[in-house]
Amino acid sequence: MPAETRHGLSRAARRFASVGLFLLLSLFVTHKALTASSDQINQWLTDADRVKSSDYTRFASLLNQIDVETDSLSSKQRQLLAFLRAWQRNYTGEFDQAIVEFKNVIDHADDEVLRTRAGAAMINAMAIARRYSEAYSYLDLLVERLPQIGDAKARDQILHVAALLNNEAGQYELALDYSAKLLSQSLGGRGECMARQLLVQTQYELDQLEPDGNEVSQAISVCERNAEPIFTNFVRVFVARRLIDRHQYKEAAALLGGKYDEIQATRYPRLTTEVDVLLAQAFFSSGDTAQAKAYALRVVDRRVATEVTDPLVSAYKLLYQVALQQGDERTALSYHEKYADADRKNIDDVSARSLAYQMVRHQSISNRLQIEALNKQNQVLQLEQQLGAKAAETSRLYIALLVAGLLMVFLWAFHTKRRQLHFRRLSQQDGLTGVDNRPHFLDIAQRSLDECRRGSRECTLILFDLDHFKMINDRHGHAAGDLVLKQVCAVCRTYLRPNQYFGRIGGEEFALLLVDCGLERAQLFAEQLRQAVAATNAAAGLDGVVISASFGVAAASESGYELRQLMARADAAMYVAKRDGRNRVVVSHPDAVPLRLGRSGIVAIVDDARLTRP
Repeated sequence: MPAETRHGLSRAARRFASVGLFLLLSLFVTHKALTASSDQINQWLTDADRVKSSDYTRFASLLNQIDVETDSLSSKQRQLLAFLRAWQRNYTGEFDQAIVEFKNVIDHADDEVLRTRAGAAMINAMAIARRYSEAYSYLDLLVERLPQIGDAKARDQILHVAALLNNEAGQYELALDYSAKLLSQSLGGRGECMARQLLVQTQYELDQLEPDGNEVSQAISVCERNAEPIFTNFVRVFVARRLIDRHQYKEAAALLGGKYDEIQATRYPRLTTEVDVLLAQAFFSSGDTAQAKAYALRVVDRRVATEVTDPLVSAYKLLYQVALQQGDERTALSYHEKYADADRKNIDDVSARSLAYQMVRHQSISNRLQIEALNKQNQVLQLEQQLGAKAAETSRLYIALLVAGLLMVFLWAFHTKRRQLHFRRLSQQDGLTGVDNRPHFLDIAQRSLDECRRGSRECTLILFDLDHFKMINDRHGHAAGDLVLKQVCAVCRTYLRPNQYFGRIGGEEFALLLVDCGLERAQLFAEQLRQAVAATNAAAGLDGVVISASFGVAAASESGYELRQLMARADAAMYVAKRDGRNRVVVSHPDAVPLRLGRSGIVAIVDDARLTRP
């Protein structure tokens, strides 16, 4: 071979080797770059999951960064991103879409922990979207699986949503139990912050919260230490509510106003609207009408079209009061109509939530009983299989007799217990309205008064009578009158709390006994009931029917702890309310100060002279 040819081949080989080495180096660098990118995405996802409730602005920014890298995400990364996007929709109020996306994560995610967290978040979204039956059904399933879940973050979410939904359903003892479990397993962490916020909420609902109490300071301290502004400021919300309940309006405004920018920065509608309406109430009660109106209008402007919340109801009511105070009757009427409609929907929502909870609870109990029955049947079958061939027929006979005997005993016990409960209920409840009947109410009231006398505790009695009820019966028939009575009782029962007893003591006359309640609080509570009764919608076909009631209030501290005397004073006060025009609250208290709450809601004073019937 010529020398030139050998030299050319050698040079070509060297070029080929150089190109191959370059390609290998390029592939190695590209692989390293992809690995670094994947690690960065994992860090972004971890950070977004960690700050989603503490720093929403950063959370949203991180999700947008990850969206740019969508094509390079692994399956696990896509599933976590889908969960965070669903969480974001729930946070911003897109509840129905969030539920769909959470279900998709539950159905397709490979990680059991992620599916559990998605289930807990979906339950919260369902409760907010008023899909209560689904929410409580899923919650029941998650709580049953709780002992098998080892991930701390998932356990925290389940316990938190369980405490939250039981609070919403009025099951405060259960809520306290779940909050205590969450607190015991999450000391020092985000779970402790959630637990302490829920404990403050439950204490407020049970009328046990002290604004300067140790529970409040601990909750705020832990939540601030964990950088959780939403939970921190929900603690302040319940403290502000208690301050307003105690007429400490300036303190409530200062508490929330000092953190207003921080609260708005969370961009969480359920928190911001709650704060706005509380500030509106505080300023209105302090005499600053302009500020009150501005904050109330913010609540109305930020409302979700399909959602009726407590802040929205309160905002419409306050705007109605402001317009009425300013003499703008047309605007006042418009806001009152919106308030009445929103309040009715909110009351219906509360009833639906309670009904859904009870239905799911009963279904769960029924399912457990069926499972236990199946287990018993399986035990009997196993016993039959273990019997020897010689004694098989005899054993089957014995088993059949045993099952028949047990069934008869069970049926007899079940029937007896059911009849006992039925007759007890008939003996204690009014058959039409479902509230306590007169004998049962009088028995409870006398025993409660005796306990209050021994403990030097306050106790107040409210009597009210429906106005022009005979006219409703005469014009529309007794069926319409019965419907009005049931609706009024249903409305009033939604306002009751522990240590408050409600009974029907006459045809259209009712009584409420409030234990550990002073005269001033009872007066405001009676006015609240009066407004609720006046806002009650009668029924289709009862055109022209106006429902209202006259209230009489008497306190044991003024009238003594003898039930007969207390009822006489409250009845006399109610008579004065009837005589002075009906649809009002009259207090049997010679030292009370008149409180006027509008043309139809005058709270009057009953002095000793007016307490005597003509």
